[in-house]
Amino acid sequence: MHISPAARRVLNLVFAQSAAQAALNRPRLERGAGLPRAELNAALAELAQRGLIDAQRLRLTLPGLAVAVASGTRATTRARSVARKARRKQAVSAPIALFSQREPPRAVA
Repeated sequence: MHISPAARRVLNLVFAQSAAQAALNRPRLERGAGLPRAELNAALAELAQRGLIDAQRLRLTLPGLAVAVASGTRATTRARSVARKARRKQAVSAPIALFSQREPPRAVA
């Protein structure tokens, strides 16, 4: 399957932004991909025609997800690391630490 470079860039960007749980819209895609509106629309139409993206919802289809992963695109891990740090801070800021941070809390009689 041959995909144009602009379409591949849009596919990779949608994958990365979806993994970061960021709200996607066309202006954000234009800025992120560095494409003018006409080229972005053409890339989205190409991806939709191939069944790789839902152009209205700006979401990857299952085949689109497979192509994005197979092309070596990495999802951003920033959202996961921020959540992990927040959980770590909650555990540390407890008034009394009865158990280690790695041990899940349990009822104490």
